[in-house]
Amino acid sequence: MPSNWQIGEFIKGRWEVHKVLYGGAGVVYIVYDQAFGEPFAAKTFQDEVFAQSPTIADRFMREALAWIRMDLHPNVTQARMVEKIEGKPFLFLEYVSGGDLRNWIGTPRLLEDLPQVLRFGIQFCDGMVHALSKGIKAHRDIKPANCLISHDGILKITDFGLAQMGEQKTEASSPASPVPDRDIHPALTNAVVGTCTHMAPERFDRSTLADARSDIYSFGVMLHQMVKGELPFVGKSWRDLERLHKTQRPEPVTGTNPVLADLIQKCLSKTPAQRPPSFGEVRRLLGQIYESETGTSLPEPARGAALSAAQLINKGSSLDKLGKREEALASYEAALKLDSKSGRAWFNKGVTLFASARVNDAVLCYRRALELDPKSEQAWSNLGVALKSCGKTDEAIVCYDRALKQNARYPQAWVNKGVALRAQGAAEEALNCYDKALKLNPGDATTWVNKGNVLCALMRATEGVACYDRALALDSRLSQAWLNKGIALSKLSRHGDALQCFGTALEINPQERQAWFLRGITMVNAFRAYREAVPYLEEAERLGVSEAKEALAFCRTAAAR
Repeated sequence: MPSNWQIGEFIKGRWEVHKVLYGGAGVVYIVYDQAFGEPFAAKTFQDEVFAQSPTIADRFMREALAWIRMDLHPNVTQARMVEKIEGKPFLFLEYVSGGDLRNWIGTPRLLEDLPQVLRFGIQFCDGMVHALSKGIKAHRDIKPANCLISHDGILKITDFGLAQMGEQKTEASSPASPVPDRDIHPALTNAVVGTCTHMAPERFDRSTLADARSDIYSFGVMLHQMVKGELPFVGKSWRDLERLHKTQRPEPVTGTNPVLADLIQKCLSKTPAQRPPSFGEVRRLLGQIYESETGTSLPEPARGAALSAAQLINKGSSLDKLGKREEALASYEAALKLDSKSGRAWFNKGVTLFASARVNDAVLCYRRALELDPKSEQAWSNLGVALKSCGKTDEAIVCYDRALKQNARYPQAWVNKGVALRAQGAAEEALNCYDKALKLNPGDATTWVNKGNVLCALMRATEGVACYDRALALDSRLSQAWLNKGIALSKLSRHGDALQCFGTALEINPQERQAWFLRGITMVNAFRAYREAVPYLEEAERLGVSEAKEALAFCRTAAAR
C-alpha cells in the first residue's frame, strides 16, 4: 500500500489535498477535485489496517456499495464515487463543511434552543427512514460524530459503512479496559460494531441483533446529549458501560418538554419491544412536540431529489468498479434517457459492456462516444483495446496513435500500445512505450509488471525482477507480480527465492493455477522433491493446467522409487 498523502500534494494528479483527518481505523482526505471543480471527502482506511487482512478491502467495498445505492437525500451524506488508487480503495463523499454534531453538544445552540434540537432530531429520522428504505438494515454506530452539519444547518448522517461491515463478536477489549477515545471498528477488530457509549443493551452480547430498534436506542442516547449536554451513562470502561446500559435506568430528563423527556425514556428502554417501533414513529412524536413548542406546522418529510445525468454516470462508474455491472448499465441507460448526447455516458457504458465480455456492443458505444467527442483520448484508447481483443491489432494501434495525437501525455494509451506491439513481436518498441507511460505515471504497478515481462522476454531477467519489485512496492497484493517475479528468479537459478514468490502469489490468490504448477515444477527440477511437489501439481491439474498431468505422473513414479 502507498504511504499517506500530505496537505498540498495531489492524488493521481487530480485531487489536491487540503486537510487530512484521522479517526480510529480510518483516514479522510478533504480534497479539491480538479476534474469536477468541487471538494470531496475521500474516505479510506489507514495502510496498517488494510495490511492486516485482504478481506478488509472487500469489506470496505461492501460499505461503498451500500452507500452508493442510497442515492440522494438531504439528510444523508451522499456517496459520489468509488476509486481504487494505487491499490487502496477510496470512497468519495460530498464535502459537508460545517463540522459535526459534537461541536453543538453542551452549547447554548442546543441547551437553550429546544426547537433546534427537535429540527436536528426530525432531520435525523428523515435520513434514517430513507436509508432503511434503501436496504440498510441498521446503522449500528449512531452518535454525534456521525452526524455532519452543513453550512446552512442541515444534519446529514454519515458512516453508514458500519452497517455493513462485520457480524462476529469477539472481545474487542478486556473487560476493564478504558472506554476508547475512538471507534471500535469491525474491519480492525472483527468485533461488535459500534461505540460503547451509545450501544443498545442487546448489542453488547450479539452484534447480529442490530436493527432499527437498536438504532433507536442509540438515537435516544444522542437525543439525551442534545437536550442535557451529557451522556445518560458514564463509565470508566467497556464493562462499566455494558453494565449500566443493561441494568440501570437513566435519570429522568428534567427542565425540558415533558413529552420529549418521556420519548427519550422510551427510546432508552432496555427491552427493544418497549421502544418506538420505527424512526417514522419517532419523527411523528418529535413533530407533535415541535408543533406544540413553536406553534408552527411540521414540514413534510424531506425526500431525495432524482439523480441528474452526471450523478447517474458517477453512480454507474462506481457500481461497475464494485462488480455490479447490470446495475451500472441501468444507471447509464437512465443517464442517456436524460441526455442522449452525453459522450461520457456512452464511453462508460462501453467500459462496462467490455468488462461483461460484450465486446461488439462496447465497440458501438465507443464509436458513439467518439462521434460526440472525437478528441476523447480515453475513447480512442479503449476502442483500441476492444479491437485488439477481436484480433484487430493493426486497427488497435491506429486507435492508440489517434489517442496520443490528442494527448501525448495520456499514459494508458502508451501502455495499451505497448501491449499491442509486444503481441506483434516488437518487444523493443513495446519497452519504449512502457518507459514513456512510466515517465508520465510512475505509480502504476501494472505498467511496471508489463515492463518486467518485456525485459524477461528480452533475456534481461535481472532488470525484470527490479521492475516487479517496483510494482510490489506500490501494491504488495498484486499476485501476478509475485508470479512473474518467481518466473524471472527461476531463470536466474534463484530457485529458493522463486518458490517463496510462487507461495506468496498463492496466499493472495489461491486460484492462481500457474503458481501451483510452477511451484511444483520448481520443486521437481531444482530440488528433486518429488513427493512434496505432488499436492501442488494435483491442484494445478484440478484447476486446468494441461501440463500438470504428465508432470504429476512422473513425480508419483519417482516418489515410488
